[in-house]
Amino acid sequence: MRKLERYSAKGWHFKKFLGFFILLEKGEKINYKYELVYDKKFDSEREDFYKFNGWKVVRNSFFWQILRGEPSATTLYTDNLSEEYMWLYRIRFNVKIMLGCFLIALVTHIINKFIMPSEVIDFITGMSFSFALGLGAVNIAFFIKYLFLKRRKD
Repeated sequence: MRKLERYSAKGWHFKKFLGFFILLEKGEKINYKYELVYDKKFDSEREDFYKFNGWKVVRNSFFWQILRGEPSATTLYTDNLSEEYMWLYRIRFNVKIMLGCFLIALVTHIINKFIMPSEVIDFITGMSFSFALGLGAVNIAFFIKYLFLKRRKD
């Protein structure tokens, strides 16, 4: 999100995702703030709450949202406890997906080995396992951030 803020200061603002890429649009040089919010119960009431506090939803996904705020927008995470809960939520969510991917990889490996050998099933096994390992690496980074936050709190 800090990188998006640096781009906004140069006049390039977040527009949308294109696969794994971010599309930026040229505009005025404004020091927008960006925040990533993990909220699976994001509804119009919460969107109005953020709008009232100076934030606009620029990306609303199933489990997360990207918010853009004016330079004068209220800071979202002013206390360590709410930020701590946010990081714990991210870690737990990623662990669930990671375990699901490992389970898919295990089941497809067993199917490929004993029931129906196939290159397609072998590909699915590899992709599931690789995705799970990638999420594991992301979770390690999230956990380090969480530990630094806890240390700062104490």
